[in-house]
Amino acid sequence: MRKTKYFLSTKKEKPSNTHSISHQLMIRSGMISQSSSGIYTWLPNGIKVLKKVIKIIHHEMKINNAIEINMPILQSSKLWIKSNRMKTYGKELFQIIDRNKNNLILSPTHEEIITQLVKKKINSYKSFPMILYQINTKFRDEIRPKSGILRSREFIMKDAYSFHTNKKCLNQTYKKIYQSYIKIFKKMNLKVKISKAQNGVIGGNISHEFYINTINFKKNINKIKEKKNKIEIGHIFQLNQVYSKIFNAYIYTNQKKKKNLEMGCYGIGVSRLIGAIIEKNHDQNGIVWPISIAPFQVSIIPINFFKNILVKKITEEIYFKLKKYMKVFLYDTNEQPGIMFSESDLIGFPYKIIISDNTIKKKCIELQNRKTYSKKNIKIKNILTILLKKIKSKKKYF
Repeated sequence: MRKTKYFLSTKKEKPSNTHSISHQLMIRSGMISQSSSGIYTWLPNGIKVLKKVIKIIHHEMKINNAIEINMPILQSSKLWIKSNRMKTYGKELFQIIDRNKNNLILSPTHEEIITQLVKKKINSYKSFPMILYQINTKFRDEIRPKSGILRSREFIMKDAYSFHTNKKCLNQTYKKIYQSYIKIFKKMNLKVKISKAQNGVIGGNISHEFYINTINFKKNINKIKEKKNKIEIGHIFQLNQVYSKIFNAYIYTNQKKKKNLEMGCYGIGVSRLIGAIIEKNHDQNGIVWPISIAPFQVSIIPINFFKNILVKKITEEIYFKLKKYMKVFLYDTNEQPGIMFSESDLIGFPYKIIISDNTIKKKCIELQNRKTYSKKNIKIKNILTILLKKIKSKKKYF
């Protein structure tokens, strides 16, 4: 019986009907399980990564004095009829009818509700500028849900909305969030590309999208062609007065003039972001997590854990010492070493500690780097100090 209970659910074989490397690796490493087309259950390892990504986003939102709220997933279709987005969203909009024959939608976004909320609750110009945000589940009826969480029907998103009394203030906030997004993605080891974009069904006249490019290799008549796939992970918009005019959201300025609020909208596809990180951070053996968001920073692999008393003793001493400072995965099983090594690489633990009778005799353990595959014997007494130095800069996100 394992002392350390994990729900790994890893798979050795490539899953069928998986079109992207992130989809394959998320299923194989036990991060997600497909419930039906475009709908997934997040498993413990996936949840751990998700929480770390969300923590980084919360941190940056706090720096920008954004206020967290949580808006309903169910929305009245009346709001969307009023904004005319029932038509513009078309068949991608999930619609349901309740027992009283009211037409409701499953939210793909929240511009209507947030504008109505601010109109009801805030009536003084002194309250602005204001940024409200949430991290919530969204829905889109994708015509071809594929590539795992990169293109799903249910997804997790961070959406923020800013409100201002003038365009100058909106511009200032827009620029701040623009820079914050760069910082967020950098902390997750993603170098993003940014380009001007169309505002589309969101509205307004200025927007920028944040994306990465991945390359698929396809054989064609003995030649290998490179095809770039663009994955959008963030999008920011200047909405101006589009929604404040529709919903009559206004304030009186300090000159007693009635004025519609200026609005901005700022989205990050949180679940899609995790898929994008895997697309850019993997090798032939599995995921190579940036240490800031890895489900565990270290895996400990003892050889003959149940047969060698000294190996068991040293393993438990190191495990309990390290777990006070970092997330540690302990292989306290009877599995063959090769299976544990393969699984550790598949899941993507940044560091492996291998404890064997041979290294213990030298008062050492072996430390392996997942990304470079470099190996080094480390004195047992020094392992905590060395690992803390390696992960120190990211420690606040653990």
